[in-house]
Amino acid sequence: MAKERRSKIQLYFDIVSAIVEDSQNNDSVSPTRIQFKCNTSYDKLTKYLLEMEKRNIIQRENSLSVTDKGMQFHRDYSKINELIIDVSNQIKAE
Repeated sequence: MAKERRSKIQLYFDIVSAIVEDSQNNDSVSPTRIQFKCNTSYDKLTKYLLEMEKRNIIQRENSLSVTDKGMQFHRDYSKINELIIDVSNQIKAE
């Protein structure tokens, strides 16, 4: 069975989530660790990191970090995802 492909916005969310989680456990966050947590190729990850930096979602200085705008994106996407899951569960229960 083929695995469903993630959308770009889902990948952004996964990357932000991985950076937030890793920054709580480590002083510096490296792209390699994020690559493994997000289960993506290094080439794709560097492309997305560049896009996210241009959109001011993350910062790449000595280490990866999430900006205030990135944290807002993470909160908003989480809320939307929860709503989708709730509605989906309600439909299944009917």
